[in-house]
Amino acid sequence: MPTDMIRIALADDQELFLESLSALFNNTAGEVEVIWSARSGEEVFEKIKEEMPDVLLLDYTFKGNSQDGAEISRLLSEEYPELGILMLSVSCEIAIIRETLQNGARGYASKEISKAELLRGIHTVHAGDYFLDQTTLGEVIRHILPAKMAKASLTPRELEVALPYAKGKAIKEMAGNLFISEDTVESHIKNIRAKTGASSRYEVSEWLKKNDLWDE
Repeated sequence: MPTDMIRIALADDQELFLESLSALFNNTAGEVEVIWSARSGEEVFEKIKEEMPDVLLLDYTFKGNSQDGAEISRLLSEEYPELGILMLSVSCEIAIIRETLQNGARGYASKEISKAELLRGIHTVHAGDYFLDQTTLGEVIRHILPAKMAKASLTPRELEVALPYAKGKAIKEMAGNLFISEDTVESHIKNIRAKTGASSRYEVSEWLKKNDLWDE
C-alpha cells in the first residue's frame, strides 16, 4: 500500500450515496482508501474508536434522532482534534456553512461536487488547510461582498460571457463569437456562477440586473 494514501471514512444516512462514493474512490489510482462507512452519528462514534481515518466525509443532515453534521463535527473535533472533517451537503446556506466551520470542520462542499474537486478537497483538508468548493465559495462571496465589489469580482472576459449565457446562448455559439474554445467558455461559466452565487442561467441574469450589468 502506498505510504501517501489518504485513509477516509464516509458518513451519510443514504445507502445509495455511500455506495456511489465508495465506487468513486475505488477508482482513484491509490490516492484514497475508504476504510469504513456509517449511516448515523452514533455509528460514526462507534467506528472511529476502532479505526481512525485521516479524513471523514460527513453528511450535514441525518434522519431520525441522530445529531446533525455540525454537532457531530463539534463532538469529534473536541475528542479527535487531528481528524480532518469535510462536510457534504445539499444546502449551501451561509448560516449552515458558518456553523459547520465554527464547529470544527475544515471543509464544506455541495453534494454536486465533481470527483476531481472532491479529491482536491480531501487532500486540502488532510494537509490541515480549509476547503470550500466552487458552489460554496460563490455563496460565501455573495454574502460578504458589497454589490460594487461583487461587480468587480467578474473579469472583463467573464462579463463578456455572462450576458449571452444569461440570455440562453449556446456554448458553441458563444465560443465562436468570442473566438475562444468551448472548454474556455465552460470554465468562465463555472467561475461566473461561483462568483455570483448563481446555480442557473436565470440566477445569473437576476444578478446582472441587480448589479446594473444587464443589456437588452
